[in-house]
Amino acid sequence: MGNSRASLIEKKLGQPASKSKKALYAGFAGIGVIVVFLLAAFLILKHSEVSREIVELSTTAIMAFMALAITLITGQSAFDWKAVSALQHLDEDSHETVESNQPVDELSISHGRSPKDFLRDTPF
Repeated sequence: MGNSRASLIEKKLGQPASKSKKALYAGFAGIGVIVVFLLAAFLILKHSEVSREIVELSTTAIMAFMALAITLITGQSAFDWKAVSALQHLDEDSHETVESNQPVDELSISHGRSPKDFLRDTPF
């Protein structure tokens, strides 16, 4: 299962930029902004008496496109980061061992401290 998982991640990371979801989201957002801009310019030419409202509406639409694009691109970036992290740690997780030069009966980690102990350590 480890080899198939690694090959799947490597295949996804090796795709060209044209198949990237981040590029696709950015492209659609750019096209949406251009369409809104052209539509707003056309409407301002035809109905100049309401140009202020058209500009406000188009500005809101452009901000909505950009907010959606940023959300989608950030989510995809987080997924890509997780995939790269999994690929880097794939071999390390399978060979994890802890070695100690202490005999088993002398190794004690049960001497935890209470949070109240840290309050007594203050210099005040």
